[in-house]
Amino acid sequence: MYILDGKVEIGDYIFNAVHGIEITKSVEELSDTAVIKLPSRFKIRQNGERKFTEEAIKVGDKVVITLAYEGVYSGVEFTGYVKKISPKIPIEIHCEDAIWLLRRKNINKVWGKTSIKEVLQEVIKDTPIELSRFMKGQDIPLDKWIVRNANGAQILESFRKDLAQTVFIDDEGKLYVGLQQLTNIGETVVYDLNYNLVENNLEFKSANERRIKIKYNYMNPATNKKESFEFGDMDGEQREYTTSVVSDKKQLEAMANTELKKLKYDGFDGDVVSFLVPFATRGMKAKLIDEDHLNREGNYFIKKVVTSFDTGGARRKSTLGNRL
Repeated sequence: MYILDGKVEIGDYIFNAVHGIEITKSVEELSDTAVIKLPSRFKIRQNGERKFTEEAIKVGDKVVITLAYEGVYSGVEFTGYVKKISPKIPIEIHCEDAIWLLRRKNINKVWGKTSIKEVLQEVIKDTPIELSRFMKGQDIPLDKWIVRNANGAQILESFRKDLAQTVFIDDEGKLYVGLQQLTNIGETVVYDLNYNLVENNLEFKSANERRIKIKYNYMNPATNKKESFEFGDMDGEQREYTTSVVSDKKQLEAMANTELKKLKYDGFDGDVVSFLVPFATRGMKAKLIDEDHLNREGNYFIKKVVTSFDTGGARRKSTLGNRL
């Protein structure tokens, strides 16, 4: 039987008992988030003084969440900053990873011919954030890039929306911007569909069943005229993107094909729920095993993991992406 353990460090305080924690990590979201539920008052161990939680904790306080099963597993599950304090009962502390730092950095700059990496160097300058090692060899040239009174997070969001890039802070605390399938961190979690799962919410679909159309709208910043390009299955579910920096149809088609490769495959959709072990995080490979149905076995990219921790136990919900 697993015995829950763990601690939450917020600013100068350490909490060994909380009402609940939920941590969300996804390659499809700009930032990792955590919600910590705490009592409205707590006692300081050193001197027995009682403090109101909402007065002791401040926006911007550093947050480190460590979760564990005694003698089995212990790991830092989240590192970030307090973003918001909700005075509910229990009090909710909303946290965000290092993207919180970039939201507080204002940028005004104009680039001519440039690239994503060159813009990123400006985004992370004077912060402790570094670029991920998984970005090696990845870059996209930009015709022109203009930033007017925007913060670093807004610039990263434009890379997601305009250039269909995957953007997030990885578990090494480093910024990744690039193709989703190249975020695989080289680690594997094994799920036995008949053994180590609390829930199995998977559904099998063929690539032919996944009808997808990608539509790119290019907005010419000089003339404000729009030109549209469509790729993939013309009768499929439409995914639409708008860009003002990539006008070349071949490059747009390459971006669309990258997106289609993620979305069209023979295999499972859905999620699986496990205990805190085996460990899983977004960017890992999930190996599915089913000795009774060998055709169900395969490897999948994990695009999202939600980890919950409370008095009822600990769970990881891993959402599968494309088949590898």
